[in-house]
Amino acid sequence: MLTVAGASGAAALAGCVGGGSEDGTFVNAYTGNPADLHFNTSGVQNYRWPAGRSVFAPFLKYSFGEDEFILGALDDLQVEEQEVTLTFRDDLKWDDGDDWTTDDLDVQLELAEMSGSSLWGYLEDYEIVDDRTARLILSGPTNPRILKFELTNFFVDTKADVHEQFLDQDVSEFLQWAWEDPVASGPFSFVSKDEQAFEFEQNPEFYNADNVNIETFMIERYGGNTAQHQALISGTDADAAPSLFAPPDIVDQFPDHVVEVQIPAKWGYGIVFNHDDPHFGQRAVRQAVAHVINRQSLVDNAGPRSKFVTPSPCGIAPKDQEYWLDDWQGDFETYGADESQTDEATQLLEDAGYTLDGGTWQDSSGDSIGGDYYSPGGWTDWTSMSETVVHQLNDFGFDFSVSTRPTNDWFNQYSNSNFAMGSLYWLPGGSRSSFPYFPLRYQLWEEEIGGGHNYREKAQSEQTIPGRDGGEMSLTPLDVVDQIARQPTDEEARPYVQEAAWHNHIELPFLGLVSKHEQSWVTDDEWSIADEDSPNRQVKWPQFWWPHEGELQYDG
Repeated sequence: MLTVAGASGAAALAGCVGGGSEDGTFVNAYTGNPADLHFNTSGVQNYRWPAGRSVFAPFLKYSFGEDEFILGALDDLQVEEQEVTLTFRDDLKWDDGDDWTTDDLDVQLELAEMSGSSLWGYLEDYEIVDDRTARLILSGPTNPRILKFELTNFFVDTKADVHEQFLDQDVSEFLQWAWEDPVASGPFSFVSKDEQAFEFEQNPEFYNADNVNIETFMIERYGGNTAQHQALISGTDADAAPSLFAPPDIVDQFPDHVVEVQIPAKWGYGIVFNHDDPHFGQRAVRQAVAHVINRQSLVDNAGPRSKFVTPSPCGIAPKDQEYWLDDWQGDFETYGADESQTDEATQLLEDAGYTLDGGTWQDSSGDSIGGDYYSPGGWTDWTSMSETVVHQLNDFGFDFSVSTRPTNDWFNQYSNSNFAMGSLYWLPGGSRSSFPYFPLRYQLWEEEIGGGHNYREKAQSEQTIPGRDGGEMSLTPLDVVDQIARQPTDEEARPYVQEAAWHNHIELPFLGLVSKHEQSWVTDDEWSIADEDSPNRQVKWPQFWWPHEGELQYDG
C-alpha cells in the first residue's frame, strides 16, 4: 500500500498501487471515525483498542494456541499467595525520550483504584520497591491465572506528568477526558488523526524497535464489513483487517495472499437489558425473551463458519461451561438453544400479568413490550442477527424495530440508559474471558457503558432466587463473583463459579446468545507473517503484537 500524505495529514491518502508498499506503509481496515476517538484507555466510551495497541506496550500477552503468557513490558512476573511482584524492563521508555519509572505505575494504579478497575477487587494495597519493581499486596489468596489474565488488560499507558492532574479531581473528569496526543511506549508513535484515518510512525524509543521495519502504520476508516471485504478482495486498498467477519462466499473471493487467522474470541453477540425498564426490569420478561429466541438460527443466518451458540446463557464462555459447571451443568436451563420455546414464554408472561391483545403482548396498563432495538451500523453479521432476533420476538407478540446506529451512538444509548433492550457483546472478550470471573463480573457491573444497564444496585444487594434443589438460594451476586478471584486454585473457585453462573442464568443481567472465533486478516504477498506454529500466531491481535515480536515485517 503506497500512501501519499500531504498537508492534510492522514486524510490525504492516495496512490494505492497494491497490497503492500515500497515505503513500508501498513494499512489496517477498520470501522469507526478516528476524529471521535481518543487514547484514554479508561475512558472506554470513545477509546478504541486498535489505536491504543499501536502506541502502548502491553504488560504481557496470552497465546491461545499455547495456553501460555508472554511477557511484553514486563521483564519478570512472580505470583505468590499474598503478593505479586512486577519487574519491568530496564529499557522501557516513552517516545518523548523520558524513561518509564514506577512513578508512572504509581499514578496508573491510583487511577485504576479511583475508576473501579477489577484489579482492585482483590488488591489490598501496593508498594513501590524501586524504579523498575513494584509489589501488589493481595487481600487474600488469589488464583494466579486470574491475576495474569487481569494484567494482560494493562498497558504502559499512564505517564505521571500527564495523568497525575486527575488524582485530585473527581473520577468523572478522568473518565471523560479525551487524550488526543498520546505519549507512546509501544512500537509506533502517534502522528495524526482525522475523519479518514489514524497515522502512526516507527517509535525509535521502543524497546523492541529493531523488530519493527514498518515505517508508517495506518488505521483507515471504512464504512463497515462490506467495505473492508472489498478492500481485501481488490488487493490494492488494505494490508489487514484486525477483526472482520467474513462469510464463506466472501472468503472465496479473497486473493490467495489474504491470510485468515482464527483466534478464540471469548466474545460474541448478546442482549443487554435496561433493568430500570418497566418491562425488562422483570425477570419473567427477560426469561421469556430467552425462551423465544432460537439461538441456532442466529448462527445459521449470520455465520456458521465462525460462530456457535452458547449451551446455556449463564455468563460463562460456551466452550468453558462444561469444565466449570461440572456436575451442575445438567440442571441449568438452556432456554432452547435450537428452538423457539413459545409455550414457556407465554406462561411466564401470563403469570406476570401480561395479556396477548391483537397479537401484541401488553401489561395491565395497555403498554406493549418493545421499542427500538439498537444494533451497530456496519457490522453486517450483527445486523443479520439483530434482524433475526427482532423477527422472532415480533412473531411472538413483541413490538420491536431494529435501529442501526454508528458505533459511538450505539454505545451512547446504553451509557445514557436510553434503551429498553438491545444488542451488545455479552463477554468482555480477549484472554481474560477464559476465566469466568471476568465475564460474570462484566455482566453485573458493565464498566464499558458505565453501568448504564442499571444492574449495579441489584448486584450489590441480597437476592433470593430459585435454588438448584427446588428450594431457594439467597446471595449477593457481586460478593459471590468477587470470591472467585480470591481462590488460589480452580477447584476452590469452582463452587463460587457454579453459584454465580446459576444466579446469572436465572436473573439474566445479560442474555448470552452466540460466541465465535475471531477472524483476523493479514496479507503475506509483501509482508512476512508469524508461522502457524509460532506461539505468537494466536495472540490478540496479530497486526499489533506481531510487529512487537518482529513477526510482521515488510518484505517488498
